[in-house]
Amino acid sequence: MQEEFLVFLDETGDHSLQHIDKQYPIFALGAMYCRREDYIKTINPMFDELKYEFFNKRHVILHSTEIRKSRNEFKILMNPLIRNNFFKRLNECIEQSPFSFAVSLVDKLEHTGTYYEPDNPYNLTLAFIMERSFFLIHKKYPNARCRFIAESRDTKENENLKKVFEKIKTDGTRFVTANELNFITTLDFVKKQENEIGHQIVDLCLYPIARTYLTHKCHPSVPVFYDKIYKNPNNGSPIGYGLKTFPNNISTNLVLEIEKYCN
Repeated sequence: MQEEFLVFLDETGDHSLQHIDKQYPIFALGAMYCRREDYIKTINPMFDELKYEFFNKRHVILHSTEIRKSRNEFKILMNPLIRNNFFKRLNECIEQSPFSFAVSLVDKLEHTGTYYEPDNPYNLTLAFIMERSFFLIHKKYPNARCRFIAESRDTKENENLKKVFEKIKTDGTRFVTANELNFITTLDFVKKQENEIGHQIVDLCLYPIARTYLTHKCHPSVPVFYDKIYKNPNNGSPIGYGLKTFPNNISTNLVLEIEKYCN
C-alpha cells in the first residue's frame, strides 16, 4: 500500500497588508508533517487520553488562547496544581508525538516597507510550506503521497487559499518545480468544531514561535517542540529550513537564544 503523509495547516495573525495591527504585525503559517498511520495509531490516541484524563471527554479543542487565559473548558487550570499537571502531560504528548514542524512568518511592517508591491502573505508562506513537504517527505519517501489539511475559515478565505495552493502546484516555486510537487494530492478543509488534533498541535506550537519573534525572547514553550522543527542537516540550524521569516531571515542571535533554553 502506498504510504500517505498528512500536512496540517494553521495560521496566526491577519494576512491583510492594508490594515496592520501594530501590536501583532505578523502573519504566520505553521505546518505539522506526519505519516497518516502515525497520526491515527499514535498521535490521536495519545491526545485522546490526555483529554479524558483532565476533561472526561474527547471533544475538547486544545486552543492556545483558551488555555493561556484559563477560559471555558480550561477554567480548571486556575487551580495551580491542575495547571502544572496539565502542562506536564501536554508537553509529554507533544514531545512523544512523531511529527515534523515548519513555520513561515511574514513581518508585515517590514514587508510593506521593503517592497513597492509586496507579495500576498498567503503566497509566500504557503509556497514555503509546500517546498518543505518536498524536502521532508518526497526526497525521503519518493513513492509517498501527501494530503494538505487546513482549518476551515469562511468560504471566501477557503477559496482564496485553494487558488494559491493550485497555482503553486501548477507553477512550482523558485526552488521546487511543479513536477516535484505532484506527490501533493489535495488541500482539504476541516472546521475547528470537528476536533482535528493536528490543527490543535499546530496552534499550540505556532503561537510560541510568533511570540518569540515579536519579543526577541524565547517563549517558554518553544523548547518542548524545538526538536521537531526541520533543520539544516549540515549545521542543525532551522533558519530557512523549518523556520522562515519574510522579508528578512530570523536573526542567528535569536536562534541561539532559543537553543540556549533548549539545552
